[in-house]
Amino acid sequence: MASKTTVAVDQKLRKKIKKLSALLDIPQSAVIEKAITSLEKSMIQNKNPDKINTKNGNIDVSKILEEATQKIWKKYPEREKNQKILQKGSQTIDDFLLNEWSTGLEE
Repeated sequence: MASKTTVAVDQKLRKKIKKLSALLDIPQSAVIEKAITSLEKSMIQNKNPDKINTKNGNIDVSKILEEATQKIWKKYPEREKNQKILQKGSQTIDDFLLNEWSTGLEE
């Protein structure tokens, strides 16, 4: 069920929302919803930088993270399943939380 609320935005952002709403022929709330969905997907699929510069040279962060991930997935297979679902990005964070995380009430 939809509810109405007031959100304070500056004039520049208000004009952008209004312009996109008109161009796409959708309500302004749909523009905001699409922006939030896009941000969620971006956050889920965001990749860490491959290397970090240090005094002694570059550290290959992606290699270290991959090795750590494989160790954790081997020890906790359920975590691997959940992370792979998130990496696909086919659902929102809310859907993932509701459908995939255990509640602790299972037998």
